[in-house]
Amino acid sequence: MKHNGELVFAKMMERLLCFEYMQGGSLEKYIADEPCRLDWPTCYKIIQGICDGLNHLHNAQEKAIFHLDLKPSNILLDKNMTPKISGFDLSVDSTEGTDPIAMRRGTLEYMPPEYIDSGIISNKFDVFSLGIIIIRMMDGHGGPYRYSEMSPNQFIEYVSENWKKRLEKLSEHSSYEMDILQVQACVEIAFRCLEADRNKRPSIEEIICELGLRQ
Repeated sequence: MKHNGELVFAKMMERLLCFEYMQGGSLEKYIADEPCRLDWPTCYKIIQGICDGLNHLHNAQEKAIFHLDLKPSNILLDKNMTPKISGFDLSVDSTEGTDPIAMRRGTLEYMPPEYIDSGIISNKFDVFSLGIIIIRMMDGHGGPYRYSEMSPNQFIEYVSENWKKRLEKLSEHSSYEMDILQVQACVEIAFRCLEADRNKRPSIEEIICELGLRQ
């Protein structure tokens, strides 16, 4: 700026965050009443990428980071549809603990029962949220409600049949059998992620291992 005919530079001290531009937007925009609008290989890539991100949060640091608000709107996709986890406003860097009722955080639909009832925080909070995300990707917005009304076998068969119909329409699809196995594996993993007893939910390392076996 100019002051008395002289050019003066004003010092401003502030911290700025610079983020990668994610051209694909959030996963939320691909999830509607029907299953995810993406093809199956892309869906599987996104699920694996979310798991890799959670594994980094839970295991790559000296102290685990619990996200506590994992949901489709916090999963951003780049131009190659590679997912990145965002929305760390509620995350904590700590060991397992509890939240007072007045400080309860997150989005209700993605909260595990032990947190809703007792405020318990652990890495299994994020695993539960992951299960809801997978169900929504596999069966659309109404997936979590349908899964609660069906037996595990009924829901797995229901989702698998829907994906079979989608895949059969793609005459150029060469990995049909493997894709169906991956669909079934993902639904089964999601069910285990949603166990009411958090100790029965798989760790993120176990999930990554299972997904890797289906490639």
